Amino acid sequence: MNAALSKISSGVSAILHSLIVPVFVLVFTIYYKPQGMCELLDMPNVSFTFNSTMVFCIVLLSLAVTRLWLYFIGWFKRLVLSTYVLWCIGETVVACLFCSLYLVLVSDESLVYFELVGALFVNLAAIIIYPYGFLWFGIELYSRNKEEAGPQDDSSLIRFHDENKKLRLVIAPEAVLFIKSEDNYVQIHYLDQDRTKKFILRSSMKALEDRLSKHGLVRCHRSYFINPDHVKIVHRDPSGLLVADLKHGSFDPVPISRKYQDVITRML
Repeated sequence: MNAALSKISSGVSAILHSLIVPVFVLVFTIYYKPQGMCELLDMPNVSFTFNSTMVFCIVLLSLAVTRLWLYFIGWFKRLVLSTYVLWCIGETVVACLFCSLYLVLVSDESLVYFELVGALFVNLAAIIIYPYGFLWFGIELYSRNKEEAGPQDDSSLIRFHDENKKLRLVIAPEAVLFIKSEDNYVQIHYLDQDRTKKFILRSSMKALEDRLSKHGLVRCHRSYFINPDHVKIVHRDPSGLLVADLKHGSFDPVPISRKYQDVITRML
């Protein structure tokens, strides 16, 4: 499930949801003509097909915006199941708000806006639960298959397990920029198709130290491991502390404590 959630906020998933869900709504509504949607969309002055097409466009635009937000949020925050479920409900509500506004504006009858929002939410949610479910199942199945295939090349990849020994992330050592310890968690900063990303893992530096050293990462501070291949320059900051600037991203300089200065300078 955690693997699927990490995929949900990816760019590919955002595009799939933004396209598949509204297309399913359009086809299902026009082909099956569910009674609830017919009552809402079939108007004397505007055809059912035209209103269905407009609902498709509104759902498409709503999902494009909300999934773009989710994509950017996924860069900085780890997604959990409860948050994702609330997000799906929220983006459905947003789509219903705009669809209801459209229907109120084009109808020649006096419609109560918020009653329309509620009725549309019930009917729309009953339709989109199918593509949401199919997409979730597909992403979950893909993530599990990929996770099962991961151990085949255990020697060349870093496999990160949490404190409960559950596998959370598999990554090539050369993609890791640096790792930072923070309370009971570690932040793994890495490159994914030339974009910097962060993965938060509940673990300690001590539990990871042997594995990281084996794959070429170097401890430069009690709270940091760094990949020497991604260091641009080592210098002293205005306070006189030795720090390393990275080649990628806009990160703050990584501190290098006196204990590890000689090791770092020899490797660069």
